[in-house]
Amino acid sequence: MARSHSINRRSFVASTLAAGSLATLDAALPSLLRAQQQPLLGKPSLAKTFSPLKANLIAGSAWTLYPTLATRAFWTGLPQDIRDILTTRADTANTGDWPQLLATLELEFRRNGNRSRFEALHFGRRTRLMDLVFGECLSNDGKYLDQIANGIWLICEESFWGAQAHLGAQKAGTGLADTAEPIIDLFASETSATLALIVHLLGDRLDTVSPLLLPRIVRESRQRVLDPYLARNDWSWLGLNGRPHHLNNWNPWINSNILTTTLVLEPDATRRADTVLKLCRSTDEYLADYSADGACEEGPAYWTRSAGTFFDLCQMLVSCHGGMGSEVLQHPFTRAMGRFILNAHIAGEMYCNYGDAHLQADPPPELIYRYGHDCNDPAMVAFGAFLSADRGLAATGKALRDAVADNVGGIASLTRAFNALLVAREIRTAPRHDALVRSSWYPDLALMTARQTEGSTTGFYLAMQAASNARSHGHNDSGSILVFHDGQPLLVDAGVGTYEAKTFSRDRYTIWSMQSQFHNLPIVGGIGEHEGSRPGTPPQEYRATEATSLDTPASTGMTANLAPAYPAEAGVTRWMRTATLDRTTKSVRLEETFTLREAKTVALAFLTPRPPMIERGNVRLGNVVLQYDPTQFTATSERIQLTDPSFQHVWGDALYRVLLTTPAAVRQGSWKIQLHSL
Repeated sequence: MARSHSINRRSFVASTLAAGSLATLDAALPSLLRAQQQPLLGKPSLAKTFSPLKANLIAGSAWTLYPTLATRAFWTGLPQDIRDILTTRADTANTGDWPQLLATLELEFRRNGNRSRFEALHFGRRTRLMDLVFGECLSNDGKYLDQIANGIWLICEESFWGAQAHLGAQKAGTGLADTAEPIIDLFASETSATLALIVHLLGDRLDTVSPLLLPRIVRESRQRVLDPYLARNDWSWLGLNGRPHHLNNWNPWINSNILTTTLVLEPDATRRADTVLKLCRSTDEYLADYSADGACEEGPAYWTRSAGTFFDLCQMLVSCHGGMGSEVLQHPFTRAMGRFILNAHIAGEMYCNYGDAHLQADPPPELIYRYGHDCNDPAMVAFGAFLSADRGLAATGKALRDAVADNVGGIASLTRAFNALLVAREIRTAPRHDALVRSSWYPDLALMTARQTEGSTTGFYLAMQAASNARSHGHNDSGSILVFHDGQPLLVDAGVGTYEAKTFSRDRYTIWSMQSQFHNLPIVGGIGEHEGSRPGTPPQEYRATEATSLDTPASTGMTANLAPAYPAEAGVTRWMRTATLDRTTKSVRLEETFTLREAKTVALAFLTPRPPMIERGNVRLGNVVLQYDPTQFTATSERIQLTDPSFQHVWGDALYRVLLTTPAAVRQGSWKIQLHSL
């Protein structure tokens, strides 16, 4: 299956400690991977942990988490194949003109909703700069310094370091950046962290080009990022404005970048300590909103930048306090946040992709490896090493070249790219094991996963979630299911298309892939589920309730009442859905029992990448049959032509929607659908 390439693709690994001995791991892995119900856990507090350690905060010049240009043993000790790839990339980056970011390109988001053309050049500048910096660190001969200076100077000349799609946070609104009101978004903070790490890496070597480069970086980072961060509390992602909030990946992602920038570029000890305390308080607000069972409500695609950057932040906080405060890394909740990515794994590059996520979440292998090590989870360590050998820095040939390109490309995070290199040698010899857990149940998020055979992709895989339709990056999909067979998709979630203005506007749910009618859910009188409340409106989740899961050796299933996810006009009094993976019969059952206020035509929708063949009582989907009662339904199908490149990259040119529709209006019913292989 094709590999996803959107902004949600693999991010890049950040901060690490050397892994300890794992020689006895292989024998223990099967039991380690047997995940069952995730308990509701207490949460750590960064402010309570690190505020008493203020006196231990290390000055930037003494911070040693990362090597520098002068740490020659690190650079010469990188695997030779990685060194060769990085050098080739640096040589390519050392020639040619730099891309220009024109005002008309920045205005495209406001004019026509397109953000991808601007972002391609924006991230392209930073990727090229990162390639040059790694080349200089490897060669140590000055050959890349002039082009590094060009990249730094161009970026410092930009009016805004972030994405034009995020300019709605400035008083002037979207369009061109108002330089009189610096705002902090994901990529403004990412840029400041990248420049800070370049200062850390190259230091006064930049002075050989011009003594004005370093002061310019410090001045621009202070004016654009550090000063506004200390001065303002009104940005919603901070969680410090005193208003109700629901925080997402923006919070730890930005806060981790603020910490990197502060540790390297902030010379004032008081401001440095104040910033660290503020970002700890802010991140505690994010933790307070996080699902109490450790699940990432934004889905596996955003796990990398939600739980993953929370881990990055914690690891850097421990490092800059001289190793003190490490209990936040060992906390059971931190471990549960990390382990979610194992439990959401289906097969290969595929993960449970509810919400704004592609099927191939493709989390960074080296991040999983580091997270597992620091949180003392051997299964995460082994899964990270397993993925790295396939498509990470432990791979070979084209897979390795692609991994290096992913590490320095995409959204261009030097922090993640650098830290992937820190484990590049050790991960190649670490024990490896795929994560194919038998079952998991997240009661707070209401997510159940189950597979027919633990440790294998053979047979059926079933997932069901009953999360809120008001969640961050959510779709109208509460109660929807995913079904795979022999590691291949059968009943699916289409995922998300290319981000544009409409994606995060009041028109979001006019996009077909956001609507419940194009998920595996009932359609009642032509009406689907309702979206949850927008910020600033009365809270209403539109969420399936009464979610429970039953897990036995013979079967694993989940039940939920879908009625609260539908608007009043649908007239759904009660709709109990039960999805069960039966290991004895090697099948998946779907049971629907419902009552409506009045009789209506009802359809059960199923989305599939497999061309359906409809027979009376059966819908053939390749080597699997969906059985239904022909006296209760009429089966039809439709082809959904895909034109968005993000959808095409995952699914090809089309998906198919199967509709099981009642021949007459019904007020109540009890139905059973079964999936079995031929």
